[in-house]
Amino acid sequence: MSQKIKWDAPSRFVEIKGNPIPKAAEVGMHKMRDGKMLRGALFHPEGTPRATLVLMTGYSEFIEKYFETICDFTRLGYLVVMPEWRGHGLSEGDGKEPTRLHLKDFDTNIRDLEDRWDRLVTPLPKPHVGLAHSMGGQISLRAIQKHGDWLSGLAQCAPMHGLPLPAQLMAVAKAVSTVYALLGKADSWNPLQGQAVRPGIAETNDVTNDFDRFRRCGTLYVTEPQLQVNGASMGWFLTANKAMAASRRTAFLRSIETPLFIGTAGQEKLVDNKAHAHAVAHVQNGSAKRYDNGMHELLMEKDAVREAFIADIDAFFSALI
Repeated sequence: MSQKIKWDAPSRFVEIKGNPIPKAAEVGMHKMRDGKMLRGALFHPEGTPRATLVLMTGYSEFIEKYFETICDFTRLGYLVVMPEWRGHGLSEGDGKEPTRLHLKDFDTNIRDLEDRWDRLVTPLPKPHVGLAHSMGGQISLRAIQKHGDWLSGLAQCAPMHGLPLPAQLMAVAKAVSTVYALLGKADSWNPLQGQAVRPGIAETNDVTNDFDRFRRCGTLYVTEPQLQVNGASMGWFLTANKAMAASRRTAFLRSIETPLFIGTAGQEKLVDNKAHAHAVAHVQNGSAKRYDNGMHELLMEKDAVREAFIADIDAFFSALI
């Protein structure tokens, strides 16, 4: 039996029609070492859990976006726990503008995980496995390299291990962000990225072929504007790029013992698929699969793609637990 989670403060879920809160859910806030309050949630399956799944979201994402996926995994017998990232959802951030994601050090995310792990994950039934999307993939890769005992296995969905930018454009982006930081303007909108407009246009989106699921997320954004991340600061880009470069080093990857499975989107536009192959080739126990008909958000894709991906994740975990 798992212990009851002790929260530092209450919190809430945002609910809209067509995206009901999963049954047997708990939500609350935990205080980080610097005083920031970050939201977390857990979702219980019927009966005894097979394992605890630590579900880690991507850039600009939040707990409610994954209600459907949570229900898929609780039906499979997993207890799902979600630590929301700093600056995302209803969790406090570091930026002067609430909808602008800002970090001075990308590994602040690792420290936030450390501050919550023994309170939010350790009390839950073992084994513990992880599923991380995009930005969460970068954070989780760094987490298992530092804490090899945390997870029995880690599945990643289109992880942010690199960006598909030409070398010259990347050099310009790094130079501009460095100048901004030197001028004390690190917490400024990134002029190379622009600001997102919510709820966004489904027909021209670059993350999923499923327009209904895209619109559902857009409805959540406009129902509760606090859920919005509409862009990242120059400082965030600078530290995120530094983290990605460090995690692509062969020595870093070879030190990772936790079994790793990467799902790559065949119609990817946001992250570098070559970096996925590089990671799998160098970690000690890596595997991957390409989903040709999927875009970046495989878990928000059309049924055929997302169901195949979820089945593959479950098979990967089942072989480990």
